[in-house]
Amino acid sequence: MKKYSRRSLRNIQAIVQDKTGVVFTTNRKLVRHKTRQMALIAGCLLCFAMLCAFAYAKFSDLNCDVAGFSAAYQGDGRFEIVVINYSDKELKLQDNVRVMQWSTSKDVEGDSEKIMMSDLTIAPHSQGIVIIDISEGYDVGAMEENLQEGDWYYFILTNNNFAFGQDWMCSFDFEREPVEDAEQRLTALAEQRAEGQYAAEKEYITGELIYSDWIWPTVSHQVSGSFGEQSNGTYSDHINIAGTAGDEIYAVADGVVTETGFESLYGNFIIVDLGDGIMVKYGHLQEIKVSEGDEIIKGQVIAALGQTGRATSPNMSFAVTIDGEEVNPLITQ
Repeated sequence: MKKYSRRSLRNIQAIVQDKTGVVFTTNRKLVRHKTRQMALIAGCLLCFAMLCAFAYAKFSDLNCDVAGFSAAYQGDGRFEIVVINYSDKELKLQDNVRVMQWSTSKDVEGDSEKIMMSDLTIAPHSQGIVIIDISEGYDVGAMEENLQEGDWYYFILTNNNFAFGQDWMCSFDFEREPVEDAEQRLTALAEQRAEGQYAAEKEYITGELIYSDWIWPTVSHQVSGSFGEQSNGTYSDHINIAGTAGDEIYAVADGVVTETGFESLYGNFIIVDLGDGIMVKYGHLQEIKVSEGDEIIKGQVIAALGQTGRATSPNMSFAVTIDGEEVNPLITQ
């Protein structure tokens, strides 16, 4: 019966082909090949979906806020990088690192394979010191000599214990600094985090600027850092206004730009003379859109909000001095 059915089918195909000119082809190998190919593709897509789901579940909290880095130069091309791992996952850095320059966004000329690194594993919720020595692979003297004011270098460090890796940037220059200073900076940050200062439910400081005719310098009015004595014993000569990287920064009043540049603490900054002995300073800027000597008007876009210098999140620092004396830019409510 089976042979009869096949023969009947071939007869029917021959009749249709004779009457219509349509040619029937039956390549079983091709059909089987395509079937296997589709099954393989479906299997790969399923595996990829499962891997993505696994990675999201395991690593979705790994962002720039789960680790802190601060470099202390010890001389002769040797750095001690203080690292805080805020996450509940082990931080295991690769034994290689990129050395880049801020102004060019390019790798510094040298041999990164000769960089010596040690103490690369940081346990969950702990602090450690990673040693980086670039002296064998780079001309440290030339790097220091070629570093212009307002420019800096940075390491790109990669975690080796996450499925897809995670890169962090750690800025450095060649000004010698005790490692205790770097530890103090990160310890202060850890205390702030523990107090919930950077939590999503954080209550921001409210108030108005000290001069009623000034306009607010940022899109956001959320003041995340106060002026004066801090809970950890440090002193702040400015307020911090939280925002989104790239937000426009406005001139609070008419004035003349007296200085622009980069500092390790404030990052990219602008200083403006408003007259009558009043000076204002905008810091942590992503981009500066004015130059020294420019006359600016109230409301003019002068910069973009960023996370440069020692900022731990996108924000703008705003400082005011009157006749050289630091004053609180905000009248709190």
